[in-house]
Amino acid sequence: MRKVLTICSMFSFAALLSAQVARPPMDPMMNPDYNPNNPNKKKEVKRVVFKDKVSSSAYPLSNKRVKQINEVVKGFLDRNEKLNDEAVVDTIYEQVGKFVALTPEKPADIRKFEDFQKEIAPVVNKKFPLDPKQIREEAEKEAEKKFTMYKPQEQVKVFYQRGRSVYSTKGTFYGFGGGSIQVNERHIAMFDLLPESRIKFDKAYNQKAKEEFINKKVMDYTNKKYAFSNDLFRKAQAQQRTSNEKLGYIYADRKWNTAKKLTDDAIAEAKVEAERRAEEARLKAEEERKKKAMENPGGYMPNEPQNPNANMGDGYAPNPVY
Repeated sequence: MRKVLTICSMFSFAALLSAQVARPPMDPMMNPDYNPNNPNKKKEVKRVVFKDKVSSSAYPLSNKRVKQINEVVKGFLDRNEKLNDEAVVDTIYEQVGKFVALTPEKPADIRKFEDFQKEIAPVVNKKFPLDPKQIREEAEKEAEKKFTMYKPQEQVKVFYQRGRSVYSTKGTFYGFGGGSIQVNERHIAMFDLLPESRIKFDKAYNQKAKEEFINKKVMDYTNKKYAFSNDLFRKAQAQQRTSNEKLGYIYADRKWNTAKKLTDDAIAEAKVEAERRAEEARLKAEEERKKKAMENPGGYMPNEPQNPNANMGDGYAPNPVY
């Protein structure tokens, strides 16, 4: 009996220990002493990331200039230069101006997709004058000629397959019967006919082939029209890009910008990042100070004056002042 009680006690102790180990951490909000406004609570400061403002691969020069501007400004940030100082800003402008004009003399070509579309529409419509309805009507006429069906008493030549072998026969088409056709005295099942022959006898099969042909004609015409339009658009866009970048403009954020504008944006971002770094350094120094205070309780803190008489004992008295 004593042995059984001992074993039960061991299991109870193990269960209690397991429950203590597996206990999830308490939610800080459930702590009655929790203070969300605790001044000693470590603050999280979000890092500011420079916006590269990279455009598509179609603008390699603009992307390169954006990267160069960010590198110049970041260099001043990393050297802890005073970005609010006009002299520092002028120096940044000077460095950026070495590889791109800050403010081009001529205005930029700011045409957008809609503007290009209006310009190229007459050229596209001249080359592809038909609308979808007209394309379909023409395709239907062509399909009627292409997919004519055989009529009884016509001379025909058909191809059919039985097993792995393909056969052909010529003769007079007499008509349908029981899912097959009769050519001379031969009866051939409709499903044995090869597609190019079946399309001449099977009405449903013929109609489906017509629709596929018509839809393909419409799709091909439309695709060619769009391809021609896109080609004209890309050429116009390339001319715009070459002209604007030659003047000194930079394509970023889906619009054309001056280098000065992008430089000012980068400086503004750098100022925010400088403040973040300063706050991070302050919090780190405060953390170190508290850490040293905990390691040296009752002792003096660094940067605090020492009392030369602090360790002289209780019986020590300073020299009297006469």
